[in-house]
Amino acid sequence: MTTPIVLAHPWLHLDGILAHLINRELSGPDYYVLPSKQPIEPASPIRRMPLKNYKDFFHASISFFEPDQASTTTIYKRFYEQEAHTIETKKAKIDLGRGPFRSYMMRLPYVPARTVTFHALGDPREIGRLLSHLAGLGKKVVLGFGAIKSFQIEQEDEDHSLIMDGRAMRPIPMRYCRRASEQMMLAYRPPYWDKRLVAACASPGAEVELRGPTVA
Repeated sequence: MTTPIVLAHPWLHLDGILAHLINRELSGPDYYVLPSKQPIEPASPIRRMPLKNYKDFFHASISFFEPDQASTTTIYKRFYEQEAHTIETKKAKIDLGRGPFRSYMMRLPYVPARTVTFHALGDPREIGRLLSHLAGLGKKVVLGFGAIKSFQIEQEDEDHSLIMDGRAMRPIPMRYCRRASEQMMLAYRPPYWDKRLVAACASPGAEVELRGPTVA
């Protein structure tokens, strides 16, 4: 990484990143005029994911930052008066308190990570191809945050995409667990903003034991 990563969530999800890249590829130029929370049909990005399935979610971990000390930064958005004459509107005044031209100040957490590591089980060639089109990680990439210097894919001797050293590497629904030391209500597969995908899960980092084999 060349710049800190701004977050709106404690971690990033590799399967969510890949689903975003596939959806952008399938939509082409229309992607940039889609609603911000467009329902994703099962026939589109999910079926093209280059990841192995476990039950109804994917072998893909959350992000692991190095270093992982978090801080906060302040984002400002102000109306650029010099270009006001270019706005096509019949209104005599621009409302800066609401709507698309509103001004705001927002404090967001950020991590000055030098590296970000994900663990996955899938097709490394296709994962690499998709990630080569990723400009940055996290929020506010357009402002210069989360810029990626380079990435590499390394083979592991064991699958650590779900569990490593007895601890959850991603949200795992409790219906697939024998036990878990910590549970939270979390979305467990893309799109992570969809409330229908929220369930009681073993949270990342919790000691966990699955009910069955880890490869499906």
